[in-house]
Amino acid sequence: MTRILGLLICFFLSVGTFTAQLGASARQYQKAVVVSAQKYEPITPRRGKHTDAPPPGTEYDYDVAIRLNCSVYVGRYQSAIEYLPAVFSPNQPVEVSLEKQVMYVKVPGSRDVKMGIVERRSESADSCNGAANLRQ
Repeated sequence: MTRILGLLICFFLSVGTFTAQLGASARQYQKAVVVSAQKYEPITPRRGKHTDAPPPGTEYDYDVAIRLNCSVYVGRYQSAIEYLPAVFSPNQPVEVSLEKQVMYVKVPGSRDVKMGIVERRSESADSCNGAANLRQ
């Protein structure tokens, strides 16, 4: 009985891994450019009493702005340690795949970085055309 249970667990794990890899390879990536990356500072409202409680677990989060065509998407990069990949430096070319509220960025030597999209803004026609001319 335990042998069958073990085989079933292995089967479901391998199917889950295969499905995740299939989903990653099915993504369509587009060329984009990093605009900026800055440390995310959460706004914590004061609710009357001061406490000794530590701040929320966002100590090493960054907001990364990426220009794709004529739109700038701001994704929140979350890290457990104080580390921001070098690919997120301004003016660096990156490959991006967008989904509803999520952005995947290819990072060399690593798996794709998944970031939640926290903001999207369109650029004016003048700055958008200027950026398109720089890429050509």
